[in-house]
Amino acid sequence: MCVKVNYPLIFKNHATFMEQTSVKRKWANWKFISFIVILVAVFVKFYVLDPHDENAPVTVALDLPQVALRNQKEVAAILGKGTLESYYEDKQAGCEHCPKASYRDGKVEIIYINEIADQIRLNGLKDYDFENRIILGLLNLTENISPNVDEDGLKQWDNYQKYTQIAAFSKDGHLDYILIKAKTE
Repeated sequence: MCVKVNYPLIFKNHATFMEQTSVKRKWANWKFISFIVILVAVFVKFYVLDPHDENAPVTVALDLPQVALRNQKEVAAILGKGTLESYYEDKQAGCEHCPKASYRDGKVEIIYINEIADQIRLNGLKDYDFENRIILGLLNLTENISPNVDEDGLKQWDNYQKYTQIAAFSKDGHLDYILIKAKTE
């Protein structure tokens, strides 16, 4: 008795089995590679990158658009009653007897030149990092523009939106104070 063997069928099934095994193996390799990439990303996130969050909300210490270029009455309505500290003189700015007032227990100092809040100083900021986004956020300025000057202890923006100059000064790596010149140079 002679048995006829169907060789092509055996090889065909064997080839299909090999293809399935090869696809399963490739899928396993991709899963392994994906797992390694995820582990590396987690390592970089927690051990390499800085801990600050770029999308975290920023505290507004002074709403600059509401205060700058306003008269004393308008500023008092926003910041509360101020205390006259002294009088300021600056011939270049055209100011011979300009009032300098402080608000919020000295945290905000404003020099009124030509009867508008022109030179504004924000004090007591040692709890904040010396970073562009934080500095601008403290003033409620949302456009994140790089400063014109960025040196040790000084970040300065010239002609930022409608303001002549915004300068931030640091002390020991943290923000010390911010000086804004709204109109004068």
